[in-house]
Amino acid sequence: ISEEKRGGGAGASKSRGKAKRKAAAGGGGEGGGEGDDEQGRVSKKWRKENAHAQDAWEEALNALQPDSDAEEGAEAAPKPAAAAAASASSSEPAAGGARDPRLQGFRIGGQAETAEEKGEGWCGPWATARALLDKRAAALAERQEELGGEAPPPLVEWSPKREYEAAAARRRRSAPEPVPTLQALATEFVCANIDCVEDFGALTPAVQHALATELCRRRLFRQPQLRLLAPPGLPLSELVAPDCHQIDEQALHETLEPLACPDSRLALLSLGFCGKCVTTATSQLIARMGALESLTLTGAYRLTDGCVAAICGARGAALRSLKITGNQQLTAAFVASIASECDSLERLALEDLIYLPGEAAAPIGRLTQLQSLSFRGTRLLVSSSMLAAVGGSAHCLEALDLGGCTVLSADAVATAAEACPRLRELSLDGVENLTDDALGRIAAARRGALSSLSLRKCVQLSDGAIEGLAAACGGVLAHLSLNNVPALGDACLVALKEHCADSLESLDLSWCRAVSDNGVGALVDAAPRLQRLTVWGCSQLTNRFYEGHSREHLRVVGRSI
Repeated sequence: ISEEKRGGGAGASKSRGKAKRKAAAGGGGEGGGEGDDEQGRVSKKWRKENAHAQDAWEEALNALQPDSDAEEGAEAAPKPAAAAAASASSSEPAAGGARDPRLQGFRIGGQAETAEEKGEGWCGPWATARALLDKRAAALAERQEELGGEAPPPLVEWSPKREYEAAAARRRRSAPEPVPTLQALATEFVCANIDCVEDFGALTPAVQHALATELCRRRLFRQPQLRLLAPPGLPLSELVAPDCHQIDEQALHETLEPLACPDSRLALLSLGFCGKCVTTATSQLIARMGALESLTLTGAYRLTDGCVAAICGARGAALRSLKITGNQQLTAAFVASIASECDSLERLALEDLIYLPGEAAAPIGRLTQLQSLSFRGTRLLVSSSMLAAVGGSAHCLEALDLGGCTVLSADAVATAAEACPRLRELSLDGVENLTDDALGRIAAARRGALSSLSLRKCVQLSDGAIEGLAAACGGVLAHLSLNNVPALGDACLVALKEHCADSLESLDLSWCRAVSDNGVGALVDAAPRLQRLTVWGCSQLTNRFYEGHSREHLRVVGRSI
């Protein structure tokens, strides 16, 4: 309600009500007949009662308004209930009225703000975040006082190697980007002017891969560009298209048809995001490629069991690598066709098949030459089926990815790792049943051999498990992800510093809120080969670490604002 309405009070409301009633009465007199007298009287009565109710509502809101002294200064004493009730029926606003608790946070009827609310400013997301940051130190001091005074001494003693306080005002310049190669510059120039290119002629596989990747990054990979990279009449040994979402079925069919013959030299076919263009007809062309050894179809949501069976039946004996992802209609039949026909496979990835039955993976155990096996995102995979699939190639398996297989038991995962004497890369992202004991068994079985391990969202792990892992894999562990393992603190960083500092190349500590500047800084300073540190969600880290560590060329990803 504006100041004019507040000043007028109930008199202005009554005047408006009278004017409306007069207008209604006049309109009824002009247009109404004798037969409408009863309806007119009812309508006039309703208007009169509604006007009285509106006037009473405005008078009640006016009574709630504090005077100017209450808005500027101290709190006014709350009115007694009887006085509040009396003021609601009066046309004059009460002086020094208390703020109605039911209207807190609202501006109904011109309700005045309190002094505290006036000082808060706009409550947008940025202002709220800044206010929280400003109050963090005071809140920490208050918390420490509640807990009994001074904070406990830090677990790790570390002092910054540079003057971080002076650098806090200006963000340290990042390491200079490496000088691009002449081929990289030429690739960027050609892709930026791809509409002017009429013909590439014969391209080497490396150049074709680079051009396709850059075109997809720029979202310029369409039918004309596909014809430039795979012109008809020229022999191709490899065709890589990382993003085919702008390619239609007809264009891909025309490109692959000349290559679908026994004399074709195409050995590698990789199509990413190809659900729109890969159909049954496309799978028949792939089945006729005489030299095909590596096939990757990501996002191929239109593939059916019959399509995969046709490809495996025709080319299975020669396939060395097969990757199929992002399909919701494949069943256990397609897994059985792979196991029965592709006995020479060395790399197999069946990922994001979210509706594949849990027991469907068991036939993979018939394959005995697998060096890399991935079931990432196969949510329904059960422990018995996983162990059966790993068992056939356990003697030669070097990489195993079970990320997103959330129903696997900790014992099954440890048993699989113990059965693979050559295992070097292991991903257990999202295997929430993994425990400290299971990880200890894995570390003991792969002592001195595990070079890459991902434990993202393994929420049951503690510092003790990582300490045992560091001691077992010291000197060889190069890539470690502890993303979103909430119980981890500086103790595990101390163990990594003691045993793995010389080998670590990348480390992910995102959302590990218990690690401190001292713990991370000491590890970073002691790890000469560390190139990438990821710290998304670690808002407790400050400029004392960011500007104080000694690794000038370290890439820190996820640094807080």
